[in-house]
Amino acid sequence: MLSSLCFPKSFECSRRYFTSNFSYSSFRLIPLLTAVADNSFPNILAILSGYSISAAREQVCDTDVKGCLDDMPMIWKYFKNASYLTGYAEDESDSNHFNYMRPGFTRKPMDYYFRPMLRALESEMDVYRLPEHDYMRYCLGRRIANRYIYNYGRQFAQRFVHERPIWGMFWSNHFSHDDTFMPSSMQEKVLGDLLDFHEDGDFEEMIMIFFADHGTRFGELTTLKEGFLEERLPMMFIYLPPWFRETYPSYAQALELNQHRLSSNYDLHNTLKHIVEIGGIPDGPELPKSFDCPTCQSLFYPLPEDRTCSQAGIVDHWCTCEPYLLLKDQEWTEPIAHSVIDRMNEYFVQKNLSKLCSNLTLNYIHKTEIKTGLDVNWYDEIKEVETSVYRIKFKVEQNSADFQATVVYNNSTQKAEVDVEKISRTNSYKEDSTCIDDKLAKLYCICFSDLKS
Repeated sequence: MLSSLCFPKSFECSRRYFTSNFSYSSFRLIPLLTAVADNSFPNILAILSGYSISAAREQVCDTDVKGCLDDMPMIWKYFKNASYLTGYAEDESDSNHFNYMRPGFTRKPMDYYFRPMLRALESEMDVYRLPEHDYMRYCLGRRIANRYIYNYGRQFAQRFVHERPIWGMFWSNHFSHDDTFMPSSMQEKVLGDLLDFHEDGDFEEMIMIFFADHGTRFGELTTLKEGFLEERLPMMFIYLPPWFRETYPSYAQALELNQHRLSSNYDLHNTLKHIVEIGGIPDGPELPKSFDCPTCQSLFYPLPEDRTCSQAGIVDHWCTCEPYLLLKDQEWTEPIAHSVIDRMNEYFVQKNLSKLCSNLTLNYIHKTEIKTGLDVNWYDEIKEVETSVYRIKFKVEQNSADFQATVVYNNSTQKAEVDVEKISRTNSYKEDSTCIDDKLAKLYCICFSDLKS
């Protein structure tokens, strides 16, 4: 994503005298930015609107219904109201954030909207897909697909960034979606894009936020010990131009401090609104902050050093800050896995999918961890307790599907409290759920028609 910021003319005199000291050390890495949900759409929705899918359904509209995405209070509307010119481009038209199993927009959402051009490119030009990864279009004509997106973003900045306030989002899916090692082949091209912006003088003017929506959700990396973190801690770099650092030193200092403190997508949403407020009417009204996280804030203010996941709007399943201890004896945790699977099978009934989706049964448990306090003695053997929070990764018999759940389990009643839609699927489900279109249920459903012997 590229978030570009210029101020109205009344602010120009305060920055035209600042000399350039652009360097890549000026990018602030936020390593503890934590995803708040599974998959791309809910994480992007949290950044752009401040809402979760469920809260949006209750408070605004159902994002699965045509026309809802037009009505959502997306961040670009606030920028547009503040006289910013807006732009958006994303590759892979069938799989972008707003159209993959979503209704998309019924009206052009921003001033410059690349989707019609992309659809024409995809339909009229030769398409090349990698033989082992046939989902994404890697080349359109003679060019890598994301070149169209980044060039569109560069041209948007070239044309307007020195004249007026602009905000743009330019997103690429294709080269990292199917292969976790593919991004390494794109490093030099991405560096070239940054150097192009620098050569054009854009870094003199704009704030850039360079980030991902989530890490690897399935595949080889998820089998490693660090796989849990890989899924939950996407990258985020924020660049502040020299004039901004000079004019607002406390904001720059806070951002540097917050590199080492827990943040979430809801904080990033509030930061974008803070940018709107900075460039808006002096003493104007504050914009509404993220709905789903009233304790979240702008990253231009110091975050609490002892911040908890709940204070950042992150539920247990996505939290990376709570210590868990691996249980050596997995046998007594089998009832936990069985109880979680029972909840998943009940979910199919509730969603009227039991005639399409097979009942799941346990194959084996990869590992079980128990949530502990910060003062735990790591050398003590953990005893069975009545009620505790567990993180359990298991395989089911049906198509060898792997899942990871965070669950509150009572050993006396042998009942699990778990939100099925927050369970992670940790291997590919592309060929397991072709009988349904429900984006969330596809993670858990093994269609009768797709069952393998």
